[in-house]
Amino acid sequence: MKKFAMLMAVVMVAVFSASVIVAADAPESITIKNVQKTKAPVVFPHKAHAEKLGIKCAECHHKDAAGKEQKCSGCHKAQMEKEKEKESFKEVMHTKCKGCHSKDATKKAPTKCDGCHPK
Repeated sequence: MKKFAMLMAVVMVAVFSASVIVAADAPESITIKNVQKTKAPVVFPHKAHAEKLGIKCAECHHKDAAGKEQKCSGCHKAQMEKEKEKESFKEVMHTKCKGCHSKDATKKAPTKCDGCHPK
């Protein structure tokens, strides 16, 4: 039993360390623009989401291998394409971001338009 517990502890440390190392390579912030014509660009604090909030890369980069993450727009184009299985970039951001923000127990995460799209 002790060997199993030790093995599990080593595995957990390895998994956690790998996500921290990958998050260290995350850009500080990303400016999302050219998606909407009527709203201001969104400055997304990428590194804060990865490090401070502990969101794993695969949570958003769900189709990419660890360390080979691409931009969201690599799969999700600005406008809906003919491929029915892919959502547009705007739909993904509104669904994923607002969905997660609405679950924030601290109520600090923005859920209204102006929270992400400043005037």
